[in-house]
Amino acid sequence: MSDVYVVVNTATTCDETNSYVTPDSTELISISWCIVDASTLQELTRNQTFVRPTNTPITPWCTQIHGISWEHVRNAGTFRDAIDKLEAAVKEYVGEKEFSFVSYDAFPLRVHIPREARDKSVELPGYLKQPRVFELRSEYARWKGREGTSLRDMVEAVKREEGKEGKEEKEEKEEKKEKEEKKVQPEKVNERDSLSSFTTILIELAKVPTLFTTPYDVAEDFRVFKKEQSKILNLKNLPVDTTQSELESWFTQFGGRPIAFWTIKGDNQNMGFAVFATHEEAAEALPINGRVLGDRAIEVQPSSTTVLDRAAQLLTPFPVSKNRPRPGDWTCPSCGFSNFQRRTACFRCSFPATSAVTMVENYRNNTQASPGTKPSLNPTNPYKYNVPFRAGDWKCTNDACQYHNFAKNITCLKCGGNKPSNLTNNHMMNQYSSVNSTAAAIAAATASGQPLNFSNNMVGQMPIVSMQQQLQQLQNQQNQNQQNNQNQHRLSHYPHRFQKSSSYDYYRSPVDGQFSTLAEQVNGMSLQ
Repeated sequence: MSDVYVVVNTATTCDETNSYVTPDSTELISISWCIVDASTLQELTRNQTFVRPTNTPITPWCTQIHGISWEHVRNAGTFRDAIDKLEAAVKEYVGEKEFSFVSYDAFPLRVHIPREARDKSVELPGYLKQPRVFELRSEYARWKGREGTSLRDMVEAVKREEGKEGKEEKEEKEEKKEKEEKKVQPEKVNERDSLSSFTTILIELAKVPTLFTTPYDVAEDFRVFKKEQSKILNLKNLPVDTTQSELESWFTQFGGRPIAFWTIKGDNQNMGFAVFATHEEAAEALPINGRVLGDRAIEVQPSSTTVLDRAAQLLTPFPVSKNRPRPGDWTCPSCGFSNFQRRTACFRCSFPATSAVTMVENYRNNTQASPGTKPSLNPTNPYKYNVPFRAGDWKCTNDACQYHNFAKNITCLKCGGNKPSNLTNNHMMNQYSSVNSTAAAIAAATASGQPLNFSNNMVGQMPIVSMQQQLQQLQNQQNQNQQNNQNQHRLSHYPHRFQKSSSYDYYRSPVDGQFSTLAEQVNGMSLQ
């Protein structure tokens, strides 16, 4: 529990079309705060300071949103001056007490202020570098369930509660004041910028004992991140329909090299995870926090293998492209290629569509079997779920490789060996059954030009789609007895065969039950 609440409200430069002010170049133009004693709920002090922007203009849209023009900030101090004033107020009225920030939205404190401080080489105090924040809209949603969380809805709900306590006279005054404000600017949306409204809501909600108990604690997340040497980062505020290739390009632009990306099935909050090969690489990517992707500033925060473990059954890869599948389209179970409905065979590997449908039907029947019945592991597919050999295909003669290459390949895609001139199709077909399905998937993806992500900790190299399949396999097998690596390697289960690798321990499904509080833990990223 916090001893003191520091209610904070900020305003930044902005532009309706991002022509003059991009999401990652916004500058602070106003910051106000109100310090409230948590035990008595009495205000200790409040103040506001304007900030003169140095790199971006105050556009008409900015003035419309925040009610701040150039005249307000012409003679104002710098960003550093504003931070110093806030720090001085905290030292005077908070001292050594434990405190938490309170804001309508945690984004300015978690993303904007740290990003601007890095851009302007301003050293922030620890509580601003890694803030602990309560979001008013989140606490209100916990209190009122699914009711609207706009500032106006919140203020009206608080007024109703005050009325129940016999504060009718105060309510009438507040309503009269609100009507007068509406007459001046009926469509103005800067109610969100009202520090008084924030404080009023805080004081009312703080009376509920179940609220304001679990803040978004970035410092705690960093502690866990370093303690377990995590390789995972959490991404928030992603653009709609973000693709894997867009994320790869975005990270590469800033020197990051993730090996995998995951999002949550059915997620409407545009959130995801980036997995790196090492903890050091993940830590080096944290300063990307606040940089723009598309038309949004992305929040990048540390995550934990614990979160990914518990979310395992809800994880799904980001789409490779923005093309959405249409009804009737089907995915080849042999090579993973997405085919149009009209195709009678896979465009990439010629696997027949009828066999694909049969395999999917068998798979569904097997996965719907009773808990005491093991699914059949002996499907009738003549290709054993591998890419079938076609005329001219050849297998590498290197005993340590034996890779299945297409006819057009003049060197082995796996080991680089030359194509033998004395091999016949019969000879290749006789040795066909030992072809490695993972290598075939790599060859197929390479031939189609789709990007591959590799983990340098795995035995061999595996594209990201294989991690999804491995995750699905672990989910389907979680109610069965655990099998050893040798049996796992021989398993001919839909959609591919993969050997379990210790480097993917943090992708395993939870053994005991589902993660019922995923949204709260992942959204808050508080790993206590």
